Amino acid sequence: MFGKRKKNAILSAGMNQFLLEEEKEFKKQYRFSLWWVEHRQLLKNIGLGLILVIDAVLVLVVVWGFLDSFGISYGKEQRAVAESVVYNQEDLRAYSVSRSAVALELGETRVFSLGDGRFDFYTDMQNSNEDWWAEFTYRFTYEGGETKQATGFILPNSSKPIAELAVSSATLLRDVNFVLTQTVWHRVDHKLIKDYPSWQTDHLNFLVENPTFSQETNIGDKTIGRTSFSVTNKTAFTYYKPTFVILLKKGSSVVGVNRVMLETLQTGETQNVDVNWFGTLPSVSQVEVLPDVNIFDPAVYEAPSGTSTIDTRLLPVR
Repeated sequence: MFGKRKKNAILSAGMNQFLLEEEKEFKKQYRFSLWWVEHRQLLKNIGLGLILVIDAVLVLVVVWGFLDSFGISYGKEQRAVAESVVYNQEDLRAYSVSRSAVALELGETRVFSLGDGRFDFYTDMQNSNEDWWAEFTYRFTYEGGETKQATGFILPNSSKPIAELAVSSATLLRDVNFVLTQTVWHRVDHKLIKDYPSWQTDHLNFLVENPTFSQETNIGDKTIGRTSFSVTNKTAFTYYKPTFVILLKKGSSVVGVNRVMLETLQTGETQNVDVNWFGTLPSVSQVEVLPDVNIFDPAVYEAPSGTSTIDTRLLPVR
């Protein structure tokens, strides 16, 4: 009996504690609700006042901006814009100059006598630009005359010989110079040509073998020179009228220059080439054969052969 009373007393105490906590929570909610009812209008007025203050500040900022831009600081703004334009133009010019092509470099101009009042003109040209190739017009000048104007080209980041052959003159040539009369630059389109060095190698993969120079006695006991070599087109393209420049060297010095043009050179084809040299023959220790093909010119590539057919999509429907 005593245990039962004790258990009931504990349950009664727990219930009273729970009711007290519920009463406290209710009193808190009641006081907050009472405070909200009593101060709701005041809070509403305070909120409207804050909104009006913020709107007034924004209006003042806008008005001040207009007054400052078109009244107080108008002159300073105009000068700042003008200075910005000038500085940007200078930066643009500096950038353009840094990205523009560097002038072509020219070597020493030389003349080789062929005898019988005929001369070969020679110089070498260097293009150090990796993204630019050039087309140009030129002539050789000398004391008392000049050669006819001719055209040429040079590929990016390359060097090449420039020659004018068998120019007649009754006197020895003096004060010889190479003159560029016009240069037109072309930028390599890297959207079409991602890796130009590899692209150039693929298009100029000509294998020149066994270049030799010999002197032979021709009909009439006249000695002529002959250069012989074989060239294999290892590219995937067939070329129309490919040109090769032949340099005769004694040591590292060029002592003679000539040029040969083939009719065509099919892909994979090997041709044996003989070039005769007339006139005064130099002493030669080395022969160098260089391709002179403008791989940017569509006209140097021979169109694939084949028979034309009718596109059936163009025939009328029956």
